[in-house]
Amino acid sequence: MQSSSTNLSVAPRSTAPPVEPPPVVAGRRALLVAAGLAAAWVVPVLAYALGLAGLLPPLVLLLTAGLLRVGRTLLDRLVLAVALLAGAVCAAALLFSFWPWGLHPVPVAGSALTALLGLGLLTGRRPRLPRPVPADLAPVAAAVLSGLALAWPYLRADGLTGRLAYAMIGEDNSRHLAAVEGIRAVGGYLFADPDAAARIAPEAMVYYPQGFHVTAALLDTFLRSSTAAGGPASTLDHYLGWAISAYALLVLAVVWAAGRIAGRLLDPVRAFVLAGVVTALALGSELTRFVVYGYPGESLGLALTAVLIALVCRPVARTGTQLCLLGALCVGVGFAYLMFLPVVGVLVLAWLVRHRRAVRRRPWLLATVAVVTAVLTPLPSVAGLLFTDQVDNVATGGGVFPRYDAYLALTAVIGAGLFAGGLRLPVWRRYAGALAAALAFAVGFLVYFRVLGLDPRYYYGKTLHLLLVVLLIGAGAVLLLRPLPARAAAARRSGSAPVVLARVLVALCLVAATAGIAGLPRGGGIFAQPFGPRSTTWSAAWWSGLLERPRQADVTARALPQAPVRDGQVTVVVSDHRREGYLETLFLATLQGTHGASAPAFYNLPLAEPARAAAVVERERRPIRFLATGPEPAAVVERLLAERPELRSRVTLELLR
Repeated sequence: MQSSSTNLSVAPRSTAPPVEPPPVVAGRRALLVAAGLAAAWVVPVLAYALGLAGLLPPLVLLLTAGLLRVGRTLLDRLVLAVALLAGAVCAAALLFSFWPWGLHPVPVAGSALTALLGLGLLTGRRPRLPRPVPADLAPVAAAVLSGLALAWPYLRADGLTGRLAYAMIGEDNSRHLAAVEGIRAVGGYLFADPDAAARIAPEAMVYYPQGFHVTAALLDTFLRSSTAAGGPASTLDHYLGWAISAYALLVLAVVWAAGRIAGRLLDPVRAFVLAGVVTALALGSELTRFVVYGYPGESLGLALTAVLIALVCRPVARTGTQLCLLGALCVGVGFAYLMFLPVVGVLVLAWLVRHRRAVRRRPWLLATVAVVTAVLTPLPSVAGLLFTDQVDNVATGGGVFPRYDAYLALTAVIGAGLFAGGLRLPVWRRYAGALAAALAFAVGFLVYFRVLGLDPRYYYGKTLHLLLVVLLIGAGAVLLLRPLPARAAAARRSGSAPVVLARVLVALCLVAATAGIAGLPRGGGIFAQPFGPRSTTWSAAWWSGLLERPRQADVTARALPQAPVRDGQVTVVVSDHRREGYLETLFLATLQGTHGASAPAFYNLPLAEPARAAAVVERERRPIRFLATGPEPAAVVERLLAERPELRSRVTLELLR
């Protein structure tokens, strides 16, 4: 009797060659690839020639979103595409800084479209976008409303002088504007060619994180369809537009992150309530100061951090895409505002540990993303440590004395939602971990200053900004306090007009109540701060004109045509008001594109006359043109020349007309 095993037959291994596509199909595919490659370069050439290069960045964004296969809605895709592109731009700008074309729209867009074509061929994907849903409008409306609200003083201002009156509230605007224009002039990062940028950009910005600046410079070059510099008014307007856009992106990112973490708790009505609440709190809080004083880099850094927190708490479905997103966001934060990297690093490390099994299945992708991220993310930090005194700067700046009651109130409300049941859900436990990391970061800075025996300084306020953003992202936890109705009952009642109307009215009341608590109507509220003799919010002070500088703006605007740039000469405004001559000289040099070259004439000098004029002639050895705002400051310079007649060979005095 034969063994049963002898009855088993093994199919012979096929030795037939692999089936190749028919020549016609292969030829058609090659033709399509060639056509796509040609279009990737012809389209940018035509757009640039027609002055429509501003349409190319939205095209790249849509194609990037179309190649992704994560995100349930259209807004999800677009936000994730922005996250990828933010990191990609910061990384690619290193290449742009050294290739011969700089930020020219044609090679930049052509390279981007070619890369997207290659990605599509590699993955076998074609661009495809999901349909928008009503809830997508909530974050978009929040961003548009926030941007318009903070842009309103600029929009209603009368010409260059009117806009300068608000821009000069924060002198950081001058440095960031000069950095953007310096990057446009040299065609890349300032640290790639510091000598070429020295005339336009201040030395302090050469190794400053330039993620916002290089992004704004690149987009501005596309918008202008030109690499040439604009005039003073145009340059200021464009910079202010990008700075306000960065703040609007921050609000969009926070509202989107809050909605992503809340997840199924949100229907369209709740989505708009959450967006309204977060927007009111953002506008009422110190985040408004980002536009008032000019912190666009921090706006971008916090926006990317908000997206990263949402992805750590509720990851996308594809592990490979999640890895790439986290890597791009780390690079973006490192280049935009590196101070947030400690919290970002902790959150990413926690995600990697939590999903270590899934990550191990993609070893090559993990290794590639890890190497690229580890090399690029700390670049600004390393450069700052090697070439500047960034460590010493941590303890500089004025004291920070925040209103802790606002943070306590938000923490208590969100904590109530977490303890009411949120901690039973994985996504809210992860959010609690992110909140704990941000809180520990802020407390660590506070303890550091206390150990030094100092009041909390400037950068302690930045840790509180991060904590506030994390709290706003968790605002959806309030919904955990109210149990959701049964699905069947909800289905029966949701379509009835009285119920819909009641829910809308409740939503409006909640948003209005939050706006009142945040002090939006007339100042006050939980975010109010002292402004001279009164206490109000940053937004109320901004809208009311309490902070504007009309006199300084008028002097600067009148000085522009009277004191054109002359090679080898520096213009210094002399005023009889303390600090005003410094501020007017600073912005005059920035708008004329000579901030870097003129820096010795206004930085680290006395702020009042006559000491300031005397210090200028000692510091600056080039010819000096003093521009006096009136007879009294003119007399200061005349006395200086009378006491030191040898200065007349290189010092001239003019009265501002």
